[in-house]
Amino acid sequence: MNLRLKKAYARLKSNNLDGLLVSLPANISYLTESISRDSYLLVSPRGNVYFTDSRYTEEARGFLKNNARLVQSNGSLFKRIAGVCKQMGIKVLGFEERNLAFAEFSRLQQLSEGNFSLIPTHSLIEALREVKDSSEIAKIRKAVEITHKAVKHISKFLAPGLKEVEVVGEIERFIRFSGASASAFDVIVASGPNSSKPHHLSGSRRIRNNEPVLIDMGVEYQGYKSDLTRVFFLGKIKVLVRQVYAVVLKAQEKAIKAVRPGAEMSVIDKAARDYIAKHGFAGKFEHNLGHGFGLEVHEGPHLCGNEASLAEAGMIFTIEPGIYLPKKFGIRIEDMILVTRKGCEVLSGSINK
Repeated sequence: MNLRLKKAYARLKSNNLDGLLVSLPANISYLTESISRDSYLLVSPRGNVYFTDSRYTEEARGFLKNNARLVQSNGSLFKRIAGVCKQMGIKVLGFEERNLAFAEFSRLQQLSEGNFSLIPTHSLIEALREVKDSSEIAKIRKAVEITHKAVKHISKFLAPGLKEVEVVGEIERFIRFSGASASAFDVIVASGPNSSKPHHLSGSRRIRNNEPVLIDMGVEYQGYKSDLTRVFFLGKIKVLVRQVYAVVLKAQEKAIKAVRPGAEMSVIDKAARDYIAKHGFAGKFEHNLGHGFGLEVHEGPHLCGNEASLAEAGMIFTIEPGIYLPKKFGIRIEDMILVTRKGCEVLSGSINK
């Protein structure tokens, strides 16, 4: 049995649970050390059980090994889950309150027939995922490597007259040919005034000369994600754009210097936010400084002004300060940071900053 499952048992014990029904795909993938699809995982010191249907049973047999028993469930999923819980003598079953639909909870509660109680839990497995092990870091490094290649490629591809969606299509084509299974999220290509919208939906606007083009991209490699934002310039860079870019870049540098084991997330956030405010752009940087990523693009830890949790070696998160001037332009620079025992490593390097 793998170490991740053993750590999960400790979480169950501290929460007085006989078992936990895991429904979030990323959590199931983490615990089984393989990509999970259309499945549920019952975790218990009394035995782990993986529930899926006939589409995925052969696939599951290949990766479950001795980590969990496979139960095929075609059309009777929650009946099977309830039956297994009764057979195993589980009396207190935790479930992921943010990921189990109410209709599914109601059905499982009905099928329990009073033999076990259902207890909501919050982030039991997500908390374990915040610190990456060596195999996870290796996969993220590979995702970063593919992202680097995509940045270099797209910097040569960009040209006035291209539509934002055409650039998106070229990025998606390139990353798949470079070894990624997919984009980690919908690629953002925001040109000119569209760049002032932090999560702009790429559209048919054509890129023009003498304006910034913000590109936020990431790839998925063996289930693990990357996340990187760069701003490209075509033609001449206007004075204000150059000034804002310099402020954002320096704010990011200050935040990165604050990263080390034991550093409070809010302090890292403050390092960048205060610098931006000091240079006259208070209120123009309103989103969080960063977020963890791995099996999901957005996961713990969270870097924001009210987050008191501490950085730990093995955590990987983004640092992405930005300044957004509505209807004019926006600048965001995002890098991926690994917390090390002595400080941090910028996984995404300084490519094309």
